[in-house]
Amino acid sequence: MFLDWIAQLRLLQHDSQTNILGSLPLSIRRVLISEITSYLHPSSGKSPPDAALFSSPAHVKWFMEVIGQGFNLPLEDMSITNQDVDIYARWLFEQSTRPEAVIKEGLEQEFYQIIFHQFSLLFQPRIARNHVVVSPNNNANNTKSSFHIGVPATAQMPLAFNSVTPNQTINLKETLAQLVQRHVELCKKTLKIFAMAGRTLKLSTETWAVLLKVMLGVTDYLLKEPTGETSSVGVMNMADELCDNLLQVLFELWLRSNTMDVEMWDVLKNCFMRWTHRSKAIQQWSTTSLALTKRVQCLMYGEKQGTDGVYINGPNIKLDLPTDFVYYAWHRVMYLIPHPLQLPSSNFTLAMFGIGHLIDAFNLTAPPDANDSLQNTNPDGNTLLHMFGTYLFDAASKSCTTDTESQYGCAESFATICKIFCKPQKRQQFLKTYLERFYACLTIGLKSESCLPTILLSCTELFATELEGVRMLVPDFIAAIKMVLPKLRFECKTNVSIDNLRLAAIKVLSTIMCLPNHFNKVELKLGWDCELNASSENVSLVGDQEQLITQLIRVLYAEPVEGDSEHPFLSLKFYILEVLLVSLRTETSSYNMRYILHLINVYVIEDVPFCPGLVGTVVKLIQDKILTMQLPADVTLVAFDVLMDFVDLYDFVKRDNKNVARELVLALSRYVDTLISAGKLVQTYPLIVQAYDCMIKWILVSQWIIDDRDCYKAVIATLSKGITIFDREPVTPATPTEPVNVEKKKRRDTAFQPTKQLFQLPPRVNKQQHQQQQQEPNTTPNTVRHSSSAHKKEEMAVRMAAEYCMSQFVNQLGRFSLSTERSFASCRSAMIDDVQRLKEFKELQKKDTSVDHSSSIRYFLIDKKTLLAIIDVTDKVPSVPKHIPSIIAVIRDTTGKYVWSMESQYTDPLAPTSTPSTPLDSPASLLKPSAISSNNIHHHSDKPITVPTSVAVNEKEMPTMENIFVPGSNQWQELESIKNLMKRQEEIESVHKESCTSNYLNQYQASSDGPKIDSRSPTGFRLLLSQMGFLLPKNRRHITPLHITDDVISEMETLDMLNERDCISISAYYATSGNTTWSELIEAPPPLSEQFLQFIHCVAWPVNTKEHKGYKGKLDASICETLPYYSDRTVELVINVPYFLKLPPVDDITWGNANSLTKIHQQVSSDDHVCIIWIQDLDHYKSIAKMIKNSVNSKAMVYIFINPLKNSANGLYWVRILVPALGNTPTSIAASQRLNENALIFGPLVDGIVVSRHALGSMVRSTAISAHQACRVVTDTYTRPYIIRKEYIEEMAHRHRVKLPLSEFVLQIPEIIVQRLG
Repeated sequence: MFLDWIAQLRLLQHDSQTNILGSLPLSIRRVLISEITSYLHPSSGKSPPDAALFSSPAHVKWFMEVIGQGFNLPLEDMSITNQDVDIYARWLFEQSTRPEAVIKEGLEQEFYQIIFHQFSLLFQPRIARNHVVVSPNNNANNTKSSFHIGVPATAQMPLAFNSVTPNQTINLKETLAQLVQRHVELCKKTLKIFAMAGRTLKLSTETWAVLLKVMLGVTDYLLKEPTGETSSVGVMNMADELCDNLLQVLFELWLRSNTMDVEMWDVLKNCFMRWTHRSKAIQQWSTTSLALTKRVQCLMYGEKQGTDGVYINGPNIKLDLPTDFVYYAWHRVMYLIPHPLQLPSSNFTLAMFGIGHLIDAFNLTAPPDANDSLQNTNPDGNTLLHMFGTYLFDAASKSCTTDTESQYGCAESFATICKIFCKPQKRQQFLKTYLERFYACLTIGLKSESCLPTILLSCTELFATELEGVRMLVPDFIAAIKMVLPKLRFECKTNVSIDNLRLAAIKVLSTIMCLPNHFNKVELKLGWDCELNASSENVSLVGDQEQLITQLIRVLYAEPVEGDSEHPFLSLKFYILEVLLVSLRTETSSYNMRYILHLINVYVIEDVPFCPGLVGTVVKLIQDKILTMQLPADVTLVAFDVLMDFVDLYDFVKRDNKNVARELVLALSRYVDTLISAGKLVQTYPLIVQAYDCMIKWILVSQWIIDDRDCYKAVIATLSKGITIFDREPVTPATPTEPVNVEKKKRRDTAFQPTKQLFQLPPRVNKQQHQQQQQEPNTTPNTVRHSSSAHKKEEMAVRMAAEYCMSQFVNQLGRFSLSTERSFASCRSAMIDDVQRLKEFKELQKKDTSVDHSSSIRYFLIDKKTLLAIIDVTDKVPSVPKHIPSIIAVIRDTTGKYVWSMESQYTDPLAPTSTPSTPLDSPASLLKPSAISSNNIHHHSDKPITVPTSVAVNEKEMPTMENIFVPGSNQWQELESIKNLMKRQEEIESVHKESCTSNYLNQYQASSDGPKIDSRSPTGFRLLLSQMGFLLPKNRRHITPLHITDDVISEMETLDMLNERDCISISAYYATSGNTTWSELIEAPPPLSEQFLQFIHCVAWPVNTKEHKGYKGKLDASICETLPYYSDRTVELVINVPYFLKLPPVDDITWGNANSLTKIHQQVSSDDHVCIIWIQDLDHYKSIAKMIKNSVNSKAMVYIFINPLKNSANGLYWVRILVPALGNTPTSIAASQRLNENALIFGPLVDGIVVSRHALGSMVRSTAISAHQACRVVTDTYTRPYIIRKEYIEEMAHRHRVKLPLSEFVLQIPEIIVQRLG
């Protein structure tokens, strides 16, 4: 006695000996069943029935026949049915209450089977509905005539409501809903009993088969029905309510049974085909197949992958299945569903998601410590495509023809395909058949508005793979990116935010923007850019300003192309640059704008050798964007960084447009003036500081500003505003200090509206945050301050930045570099070591007290900011009179140390020219060989400086004055008259010159020295101080003489040891893959590739450690003969490469017990925040970062991986930047996490970008320097060198400050009065 549908499925056959009471009327059956049930299931307080009732199997079967009829009662008798369920549950799971005859006769398995049979009757719906008949041997699409559910008429609820009132209908609906809900809950209770029976009872193979057939029949009987309400009454559908429970119990029992009966699995597959109109059926297939897949992974690839069991229907249900059955069940369940395109639209999408989850499980990489053999057994892409390729490719190819709801499934199929093809293949490359289908599908999908977002999100690394022929898709992707950038040109219906979609497009662009130059001779198909041209010229899609940018870019790339190709790959550059520059104007996301700025930086460096005019154009556009005063603060800071990186490209700038630097400096001046005048320094002071830095870099890049009077006056005025910020009112209107040349003003005048929105600076996202923690100044201005004291640190930061820039401006402007000066390394070493000379004088005085050579060196503190050392030169060469004052001035301030030579003498302009002798060269005793760099300018002072001139090609063809005028004409006669006058004037001057004496100044000789003046005493320092006005009584507060003591000498040495520039050290390594060990990374590396060594020398040039006078980090000549070094005006960089190290000599005690290269490298790189790793294979590259971080005392936070792309002729490199949240302390972990969240504060390289070979070295260097500063900022350890030097000089001034009366002040300067009287 069981559900008839099970027999129709030919799973079980009815037994004629059962269903004895089925022919009785319902009223009789109800009474009989109710009485028997009450007797067997007494209420609380009553004794159970006598066990003698179940003395024989026949008695047991009779009682079970009555109880079984209880599962077929109508809805209003569900209370009786509930008691019957409880009776069977107690008999199944409480062996003590089970009938004795069953136990004695050993009939447990038959007993279980009867209960399972009868339980199936409960799942017969009690409410009839019209529907289509589904034959067990046909699919759900085959329809026949309608029929009523085959239950006894007495068990069905009447459905004729024509004679009832509306109120009665509502009441009846509520009553039916309650009864059906009770029926559903009773069915769920029975399903739990089925599940518990499979988990706890020992079932025989035959009983397992009965249980599976009953569950399969019940599930198929209900789930084959259409979804929705049962009738017009509005009562719930039992199948809809029980669908999830039925599927979960069925699949759990099916797997627990360990059945490998092919016929049973075939029946399951046929039945499942009829359930696929239900979404929960597809979801159950997805979860079950995923659980089996994870178990298969563990069995095939080891315990560290997958799971140790089959966790089905939640993490609490674990199935320990035999290995053979797991493999068999995994294969059968995997292909249980039909082709996804045969499913309804909603379920098609679910099926695609399920396949995607399976692919994700297979694509999980092996753990970092796994061995190579384990990793090589992971399924490759071809295997996955053999399994699911048909489903995925067919779904993707239908992306443009399916309905709207199916588009989501097509999009998911693209996501899954891209995951497969973007994963590097270690064992076997993709078959060409699959590559062709993949490229064909992408070409179709990129034109589908519903699939385009998914493709862009999934293909951010596609062009960095080694897929054969993948770069032929670049034009299609650029056309697709133009649909998203600079403006979204379709309605995005995905769940992805617009900002994330645009970011994905930007990331894809970062992998292809260097390709046009690399494949410059590759031709594109005719008409590929028709749609792009139409979109660029469509006014409705882009604004007027964007169209102007487009036209400007067209001019840049309008030059004719060499060769016969009419459509070269180079033509892509126009569209790439257009997308970047126009997106910068239209983008609203702060994160995306910073990303775009970094890409613009990289693109310009990549392409400037091929398009020199590019720099000036981009600088002007970024300048205009900044001047809108509407950029967020974090974006503006990145924009300033980009402009400062372009300083190195000044040679290209001046070649194309000499006014670019001028216009930028003037624009920055107005920008700073506006921010200072606004008075909102709390929000804007980092912007002002960064603008000052950018301004001074562009000023000092060349000497162009010397001849531009208006420009340098504007710069001085702007810097003065920052220096005098303590004396300014909070808001002061900006007024010009003096008239400006009208023509020049027209060229530079780009007035902008005042700021409408204040900059909201996020905490600690810029390089200047350390300035907020500076100490208060020692003195307070005398003027009345109107701003609050809370603003003082912001004002102090602006003032220090302005003072630093002003010092740079006055010290560096006009300085010229000789041809031998290739770097700024000589800036660090003093050309004249006055302190060392002073110490030697002190030692001589100890031996001979009569010697007083130290009186020729005097030190003064000026305004507590500058330390002035004046050396009177007394040792003269014979050709120079001894009474002529000559000095050497050594100036130390916040920017560094500068040496000037000065001589006060009259020069006879008519005297014959002789080889000059510079006083700086004459005092040989002051020039210590150890302090003179190899590129010292004094070694070349005897060489004349030549000014290069140019001659026009057609200069000889230019007509002379004689040829211009016709002989005999009036003009010709006037010309002859002028020539005669010129000749007469030359003759008169020649005669007058011969009549003059050879010594023109003899008649003007001064009288001899007075008797009170000692001509042997130093006089140069007095003349200098007098001419500078420091000897005037009113200026005595500006200058403080320093008494030469041992403390002063020590302080001077300390000041000279303070860095003048940012001194940075980074580490560089070579690795074959992420599985490299620490020993292979440091001590026993594989043979270094030639590319790696060339790369290191591109980042920094090799210098001899012993002879090098600049920054060395922690290296010395005993452990490193040659070190990679780089320097510019603001930075000194050293690269710690472990392969350049050697063990120190045995007698060298400097390195203590460092007896291995590992220990030495750990010591020299302990302060390195940035690591550069050249890695041949990126597989598990993150494990290298973890290994380096776990080394002793490592402070590394940023890891830059350089991966050469093998199929690019050694010309392209994939850059991965990793900022893991690793650390030895909670503070370091928090700092790493913070930097990870704000990784775009350093650049220009970004994670995932592809770079060309010619630009790799410079961009990696810039990124490493920027990343190092960012690490110092997030760890609160970064302070600019000029601030440290400023504070130290102020401390010296504080220690040596004295307030002297005028008389004592004069006595501090010996012989001043005598000099004036004489």
